[in-house]
Amino acid sequence: MAVGNAHFEPKSRTKREMSLHAQKRGCQRGIPLGSATLVVAFGEPEHDNRGGIRYLMTDKALDNLRRVVGNSQKVEALAGVYAVVSATDSTIITVAHRH
Repeated sequence: MAVGNAHFEPKSRTKREMSLHAQKRGCQRGIPLGSATLVVAFGEPEHDNRGGIRYLMTDKALDNLRRVVGNSQKVEALAGVYAVVSATDSTIITVAHRH
């Protein structure tokens, strides 16, 4: 059984583009740069009504990620993290914690 986000379609096998804004906000908010790609791959998508798609790490998304990589503190740190991706060019616009 394939585990992941059914709505996630990788554009290539290379690293996903992150905007400068996303890199800065990730550092400010304590979210490692590589985590944004996991959030997009496993998070639950929803439209943000601003031209982007928000991928949120819900309990269900975390369970799927745990099945693939195992349970760790790094996985648990992603609880409530979301990434906003541009609908036009698939660039990660920002990352943050849901409050």
